[in-house]
Amino acid sequence: MKKETADKRAILFVDDTADTRDLVSFSLGREGFQVVTAQTAEEGLALAHRKEFALILLDIGLPDKDGLELCREIRAFDQHTPIFFYTAFADLLDHEEAMRAGAQGCLRKPEDTPRLGHVARMVIGE
Repeated sequence: MKKETADKRAILFVDDTADTRDLVSFSLGREGFQVVTAQTAEEGLALAHRKEFALILLDIGLPDKDGLELCREIRAFDQHTPIFFYTAFADLLDHEEAMRAGAQGCLRKPEDTPRLGHVARMVIGE
């Protein structure tokens, strides 16, 4: 099954907290990004299978599995889309394990929210 081609500014954001999804969607939307959100790892995995994204942002603490596991599952079929963790547990996250899972970096929420647009533009190559 061929993936639906996404806008080069499309971002997948997987987080179980509605307020956080709204904040990130608003913040990145103001900068011209199209944010597609998922509440669970399974929803995020299904979206990543169906559609191409310029960037994927993952929370670590998801209700159905952790973000590291989701990252590894996405990397099993997509080795190219940049993945960043966006988590309140950035200080506790083993960054080497995150890199081994296939992520390019980690951002701390909510402190790094103002930087999301800058990071997205850098990763996308704008």
